[in-house]
Amino acid sequence: MKSLKQFLAEDGMRLAIILIFMLGMSVATPYFMQMKNMMNILQNISLQGITAIGMTMVIITGGIDISVGGVMAFSVWVSASLMKGGLNWGLACLVALGIAAVCGAINAFSVGVMRIPPMIASLAMMNMTRGLQTVISRGTTLTGLPDGFLVIGQGMVFDIIPLPAIFIVLLYILAALFMSKTIMGRNIYAVGGNPEAARVAGIKNTRVLFFAYIACAVFATIAGLIFISRTNSAPSTVGTNLEMKAIMAAVIGGTSVTFGGKGKIMGTFLGVIIVGLITNALDLLGVSAYYQQFIQGILVLLVVFLEAIRSNRAARQH
Repeated sequence: MKSLKQFLAEDGMRLAIILIFMLGMSVATPYFMQMKNMMNILQNISLQGITAIGMTMVIITGGIDISVGGVMAFSVWVSASLMKGGLNWGLACLVALGIAAVCGAINAFSVGVMRIPPMIASLAMMNMTRGLQTVISRGTTLTGLPDGFLVIGQGMVFDIIPLPAIFIVLLYILAALFMSKTIMGRNIYAVGGNPEAARVAGIKNTRVLFFAYIACAVFATIAGLIFISRTNSAPSTVGTNLEMKAIMAAVIGGTSVTFGGKGKIMGTFLGVIIVGLITNALDLLGVSAYYQQFIQGILVLLVVFLEAIRSNRAARQH
């Protein structure tokens, strides 16, 4: 009961926004509330939604990772190329996850050991991976992936629920439990809240950063593999603006980009849902994709602005 009250206190506003928005859209267009459209929304948010899990962990440590789009694009394109070359699709997926882990480890080394600002370190990684992916792909799109692999993104449960929808819900539940119930999860909050106090308490800050940045890259690649499985293609442009969408979901979900140590995985999930609902509604209303990007940018700016006001008010009270 206590945890429910805490959840409602912290995320009640986001739940209210979702409910009011759904009610309004159900009046604007009857198709919006149909089960098929609801499942379509869950399926479509799987890319940015799963990526946002790892992004939330990194932001809670007090960092940022803008390389996830490039890392994901490079990893999944290599994986798709290996599948096309005849390698077992399961092994090809493991190769992609391995590449992502290495990229995440390099980011963590740059931030945690070399003390390079997270924005600069991940910007360098983004450029490197995007460059490598462009060189090896030469701007081409790979199609015709193995049938067994396509089940991941195109499979249905009871002919109603898409597998990507199940994956995103399960991953969020597991990630939320991990962050709240495990030592590493609590250490992520501790390092983000006060790195020096965490070090004095015996927490190995660098190890925590390695975990967070590797997890961020791996979650993005899992999302990318599901995406290319669903679309049966690995375009050279895959993952464009993915980092911004993941950050947007985390910020709307209450993760603080101003101070480390603040944020919750389930809050991010609500943020992902809000972004998915808005995108779907704009699509149904026939709003241009260019205007959608503008509207999403305004939304992020508004949320960050409100967070800054709340943080400044809290600082004055202390």
